[in-house]
Formats: sequence, structure tokens, C-alpha cells
Amino acid sequence: MIILQPEKKENQKVFEAKIKSLTIIVAATLLSISAFAQVGGTVVDQADGSPVAGAAVTIKGNQAVWDVTDSLGRFKLKATGGTLQITCLGYKTLTTAVRKDGRYSLAQDSFAINEVVVTATESHGLTSSSRIGQDAIAHIQPSSFADLLELLPGGRSVDPSFSTPKTIDLRAVSVSGDNYNTSSLGTRFLIDGVPVNNDANLQTTPAYSNYGSSFVNAGVDMRTITTEDVESVEIIRGIPSVEYGDLTSGLVNIKRRKGGNDTRARFKADMKSKLFYLGKDLEWGKTDKLTMNFSGNFLDSRADPRNTRQNYKRLTGSYRIGKTWTGELVRTLSGSLDYTGSFDNQKSDKNLDFGDCGPIETYKSNYSRFALGGEYTVRSKSLKSFFQSLDITGSLTYEKDLIDRWKFVEYSSPMPLSTSLEEGEFDVTIVPYKYEATLKVDGKPFYAYLKGTAKFRKDLGSISNTFKAGAQWNVNKNFGKGTIFDPERPFSVDMNVRPRDYSSIPATHQMSAFIEDNSVWTFGNGFKAEWLAGVRVAAMAGAGKEYSVNMKPYFDPRLNLRLEKSLGKDVKVGLSGGAGWHTKFPTMDQLYPDPIYYDVTQMNYWPVEENLRRINVYVLKINPTNFGLKAARNFKWEIAADVQVGREFSFNIDYFREDMTSGFRYASEFTRLIYKDYQEETIDKSTLTGPPSVETTLWVPDTLLVGYSFNTNGSRTLKEGIEFTLSAPRIRPIRTKVTVSGAWFRTRYSNSQPTYYRPSVVVAGKTYPYVGYYKDTDGFLREVFNTNFMFDTQIPKLGMIFSTSFQCQWFTGSQNTAKDARPISYIDKNLESHPFTDESAANGILAQMIREYTPSMSIYFRIPFSMNINLKATKKIYHDKISCALFVNKILDVSPDYRTNMGILVRRSVLPYFGMELNFKL
Repeated sequence: MIILQPEKKENQKVFEAKIKSLTIIVAATLLSISAFAQVGGTVVDQADGSPVAGAAVTIKGNQAVWDVTDSLGRFKLKATGGTLQITCLGYKTLTTAVRKDGRYSLAQDSFAINEVVVTATESHGLTSSSRIGQDAIAHIQPSSFADLLELLPGGRSVDPSFSTPKTIDLRAVSVSGDNYNTSSLGTRFLIDGVPVNNDANLQTTPAYSNYGSSFVNAGVDMRTITTEDVESVEIIRGIPSVEYGDLTSGLVNIKRRKGGNDTRARFKADMKSKLFYLGKDLEWGKTDKLTMNFSGNFLDSRADPRNTRQNYKRLTGSYRIGKTWTGELVRTLSGSLDYTGSFDNQKSDKNLDFGDCGPIETYKSNYSRFALGGEYTVRSKSLKSFFQSLDITGSLTYEKDLIDRWKFVEYSSPMPLSTSLEEGEFDVTIVPYKYEATLKVDGKPFYAYLKGTAKFRKDLGSISNTFKAGAQWNVNKNFGKGTIFDPERPFSVDMNVRPRDYSSIPATHQMSAFIEDNSVWTFGNGFKAEWLAGVRVAAMAGAGKEYSVNMKPYFDPRLNLRLEKSLGKDVKVGLSGGAGWHTKFPTMDQLYPDPIYYDVTQMNYWPVEENLRRINVYVLKINPTNFGLKAARNFKWEIAADVQVGREFSFNIDYFREDMTSGFRYASEFTRLIYKDYQEETIDKSTLTGPPSVETTLWVPDTLLVGYSFNTNGSRTLKEGIEFTLSAPRIRPIRTKVTVSGAWFRTRYSNSQPTYYRPSVVVAGKTYPYVGYYKDTDGFLREVFNTNFMFDTQIPKLGMIFSTSFQCQWFTGSQNTAKDARPISYIDKNLESHPFTDESAANGILAQMIREYTPSMSIYFRIPFSMNINLKATKKIYHDKISCALFVNKILDVSPDYRTNMGILVRRSVLPYFGMELNFKL
């Protein structure tokens, strides 16, 4: 029998309740302790102690507990202890126990690449200039120098194209045509101190060609300049030192790699071209160093596989050697031998080369350039010595340029042709209605260059003065055989030139001297003033006494100023400005143009009987040489401001204005021709036994105004604009740097001298008898506003570099400026000038010279916003010895539709362009 005891049961329940409460309290206490237990610390760089942002911190064996360091390198983990594992891109992984001081140091990974600069760097100096290093060049993945221009403020990427010559036009919005090429002609290119000259280029064909195009009087063709050997490029857009002359618009100073011990190879392919490069760098010694560099480059470009006329092939080779001797003075002797060739042995067109009845036209071209350069430099080791350096540079350049054309010419009937080389009355030659014609243009430009520069230094208290003085001489000559063809079998009977030997053209010489002072004055509390002042005098010789440019001295004074203030340790603020004159001498083609032959028919008697036929012409030989042609002069000035904070943040902005009123252009000129107009209707054929006699045939005198083109200084190019660059610090957590650059350019083009123009009307069956003299014949306004937002991300540990650029073109504007419809005056057949008055305007015939203009022709037109997004990526492997890279231009775009001033809807579209390359550096 079981007896229940209620008191004991009640005590047990109380005891169990107390146990449960105690259990809950203990569990809560343990959970609370766990919740508040944390491991924290700071991750720093072992080398310099700087905080490491973006490092991943975990508990080894427990990946669920983790954190990422902030911008100060701090982290916190909810853990009581254990082994920490810290990883970060660019650093070696750290595995360690929890430390009491909470400080963890990461060692950099020796296999990681260093951060590189992939954009152009502004100078922060006396004048506006951009420096492009080899890392930026490699990241751009260029095929020629022209591709680098997108790195300049206001630049925009352009798909590589080699079908036409590529010339440079700094700080301007270009227009088509030959009348405004002085800006590109006046941009000076230097490669290792040696100028790239094009002034003796005469390579044009006197007959229309379906192949290629000419760039005579247009400057340097950037397609011929390779970038694989380039170490750095400085593009001076502002006012350069007076050391540099024969320029109007800017200076491109290219320095090539010297020395090293690498074997380099590059293989690139994009949508239209293939490029192969191989180079070897050699270097011996430390103080007395000997360097050698070899390289070769081949490019094959096909703008359109279906159109082989636009192919371009380039082969280059370079050998450079340098030797340095170190003693009391450092002496350096260097030399280079370079070859550039374009061996499009034959450009063809299926429709022209393989016609139904045989070939119709062929075209062959062969271009080779050999350049030999040398430099000897002596410099002091001490920056305090009076003598600083002496530099002597010289070069010889020889080019061989041959154009060889063949054509099957066919007319509907035999054609008359004049072949006389002198002026006078002549009977024509009759050429068959079909024949084969050949035409060769053989050019052999030769350039010699010699320059000496000495530099001295003298400090006066807190002012350091560096003086520079030097002299320069260069000669241009063309030894080619010139234009070669059979005058009786020309490419066209309308050709108004005759064969001409280029070697008969005299050589031109340029002589110049300069002196310059560069002073730096440190004063006050962190102030520094710097100025660069100098003058250059230059003259041309050899042109002949009849030329006004011959032996005429041109003075180019230039001044640059800068004031800089240091605000603390790492902050600098600067203001700068400059102004100066710049001079470019005429080219050989502008000084010695080909004579022009104008044939006027006097008698045209053409009966059925061949033995009675006679065509007599008066051959007018016109010399289009402008003996009054002068050098082109450009005055430019600019002001700029910049801010620098440490090494990573900088901001530059500048305003510039350039006014060149004497640029080269072609203008119309007229001369009078009095000829005999034979009255063929008075000829009695029944009395003829042969062609009619010009002595017995009746004639009446007639006068004709003959127009022709000649070179003048009548182009004006007015440039103004604002350029800016902002470089922000790299955002460490995402390893991304933002660079913003852009420019607003406004360029006005117009003629600066009045010129002649004859209306294309017929009066009484004859050419209009008057020629108007107009103040303005053309005028253009062009402007653009571009901004480039560049985001470059670099992951050193993975050896990867990504860059994305958002290239915004906020607008482009254009306008044909208004012109005066009336001429200032006009000339008649006697070359007598008359003022154009209201009475002239009321005359029905004279009123034909009033040009028709409507307000709609001068309306400003603006194209709205568009944006292209470009991607570039580089991956380096195997200790930075192999790299793969790709680029995609216009991978995305924003190009909204817009309407013109006339209400026409314009739909815009772009096509992506991509390429990739493989590089070896062994």
C-alpha cells in the first residue's frame, strides 16, 4: 500500500522550478558573453605602415565569421579567439594567432605588378603640355601615333584607319580642304631630338587618281610613326621654348627607349589591320654604359577587303646605339639608323584591272625613308657649376617615293593635243582615240639638319638662372626626276602641266639662332616664381633674290610666367601664363609650283579630208609662283591655373587664344591673253591643197581673262578654348582611379586677304568678261565640347588593369559665316580695276557679280549630346613577362536622334570596333 505525502511532492516541484530558472540564467549569461566577445584590429602595409583597405579577415576553419577592413584598415570579428587568416589582393596571405596589440602587417606580393599611369599627365609647368608614358601607350594599344591623341584634353578615340594620311591638328576643330592646312603643317615632330620633315615632298599626280590621296603641304603623316619603341611623348600645346622653331601650332617631342636587357615582341590584330613587332634591348656597364636597341615592325591594314585600293602596308626598322663616359664631365655619344617603308607594290581594283577587254588602269607605289641621326652631349655633374651642358645634334634623311601608273585611254574620236613647252602659237598634235598611257612621279627628298645648344647656370641669391643659347641649320632638296610621261600620250588631254624634273628645283636653307633665360625665384613663405623668356631669329636662304622671304629675318619672342604657392606639405597652387610668336616657312611646293599651260584654240578647221585639217592654238605658259609669299606667323597666348594635393590629386585648367592671319592657301589670280580668232568660214576649201595657211586666213583679235591658282598668305585661323584635367586619388577599396579631362574648342576659319572670283555665267556665248574682287570668299565656325570620364581599375595581385572611358561629346556646332554679297571692285579684260558701286549693281551684266546669299545659309547648327563607352583591359602573367590585352571602342553608346535646322530627322548609329594583342617581355 502506497501512502502519498503531499508536502514532499510540493517541495520537489519547487526544487525543479529553481533548477530550471538557474539553467535559464546560466544559458542567458553564456549567450550574453558570447555576443559581446569580439576580435578586432588594424591591418597595415608592412613596408610603410599605411592602412590596407579591402582586406578579407576570417577565422581559419570558420568561414562564416568574416569582415573586410575599412579605409583605415580596421576590422571586427564576433569571436572569442582562434587563428586569423588575412588576404588582400597584392599582398601575401597572413595566417596568425590573435595578437594582443591588434596590429597585423601584410607583406606585398613580389609577383604583383606596380600601379601604372594609363592616362596623359599634365605638366604643372610653365606652359600647357601633356606627357604620355610607355605604360599609358601600352594600355591604349595603338597601331600608330595617331591613336595617342585621344589622351589629350578634348581628345576622343577614333577607330584605327590607314586608308588616308593622318595629320595632326592641335586645339582645333578641323575642316576639309587644302586652304587651312597650316596648323598641321606647323606642328613640329621631333624623334630623339631629330625633326621629322616633310617640306620637300612634291609627290602629287597631275591627273585624277582612284587610288589614295596626297598630303603635300599638310605636315607629317602620323601613320608612319610607330609607338613600340617610344618611352615617352611630350605634346606641347602652349608656348614652347625658343629652342624649337619652324612651327606655328605645337610641338611633339618623342623619346625612344635606350638600353635595357629585354627581348620584346608584340602581336596585334583588330578588325582592319594586323601588326607584328620584335625588338631587342642590350646594355653593358654601370657608369660607362653602352646601349644598343634593335627593332622591326610590320603593319598590314585593309580598310575594306573588297577594295584593295585602300590598302596600307608599313615596314619599319630601327637601330640605336649609345655610349656614356663618366669623368669630371659626363659625355654621351649616340646614333640611330631608321628605315620606314610602305611597299604597296600594286594597288588594284577588280573592275579597273580586269575589264571585259583587258585591264583599264593600274597603280603602283613604293616609298622608303632612311634616316641617320647622331648626338653628342657633354654635361656637368654639378647643378651649381656655371657650365651645364653642350649638345650637338645632326641628321641626314633620304626618301625615295615612286608612283607608277598605267592607263588605257579611250575617246570617242581622235583628240587634239598641245605639247609645246614654251609660250606661243603652235599647231596641235592629233592623238588616236585610244592608246596606252604611262605616268611616273619620282620624288627623292633629302633633308640635312645640324643644331648646337649650350646651357649655363648662374645663381644670384635666391634666384637661379639657367641660360640657353644655340644655332640651327637645315637644308631641303629633292633629287627626284619628277613628273615623267609622254606628252603625246598623256593620261588626259586636259592635263595642263608638262614633264618636270624635281632636281632642277634649288635647295632651300633655313638658318636660326636663339637665346633664352629660365629663372626660378623662391621667396616669402612658400612662394616660387619662374619665368622662361627668349627670342629666336630665323631666315630662309637659297630661294632667290626675287623672293621676299629670302634672307628676311623673322623674330619670335616668347615669354612664359608661373607663380606657385605651397600651402602646407603636400598642397600647391599655381598660376601661369604665356605669349609668343611662332613662324613656319613655306614648303618647296609652295615656293616652286609647276608651270601651268593654258591652250586657247585660234583655228579649228576640221573638214572630212584629213589632209586639209588644221588646229592652231596659242599656248599660254603661266608661272604661278608668288614671289611675295611670306612665312606663316601665329601669335598665341594662354593663362592657366592648377592645384596639386600630394601625388594623386591634381586639377588643371587653361584658356588659350591663337590668331594666325597669314596661313598658306590657294587663291585665284587672273591674267590677260590676246589671241587670234581665225574666221574659219572664210576659208575656201576648193582652193586648198593642204591645211589652210594661218598667214592668209582672216582673223580678229580677242581678249580672254585666264584664271589660275597660286599660293598666298591669305588664310586666317582663329582658335580659342578651355582645357581641363582632374585626376582624383585612387579609391583603395575598389582600386579605381577617376580621371576627368575635356575641352571646349572654337575655331574660326576665313580668308584674310581679298581674292578674285568670276561668276560661272555666259554672256553672248562667251565667258563672263568681268572678275569680282571680294573681301571674303569663305568663312567657317566650328566648335565642340568634349569630356572624357576615365575609370581605371588596377588589381596588382592578379596583374590586371581595366579601364572604362565614358567619352561625352556634349555638342558640336558649325556655321558658315555671313559674307558680303557685293565685290569691292572688279577688273575687265584689260585688267583695269573699277570700284563696284550702286550704279554697277543696277547694271544687268555687272549685277551678275552680286553673289546670292540667304539667311538660312548662315544659321548656326548644333548637333546634340552623344556618348561612347570604351573598354580596355590588360592581363599580365608570369612575372610581368607576358601580357594579353584587348580593347572595344563604342561597346555601348548613347546617340539620340535629332533634327536639323530644316526639320530633317537624323538617326545616328555607331558600330563597335575591337582588337586584341599579345606582348612578350623576356
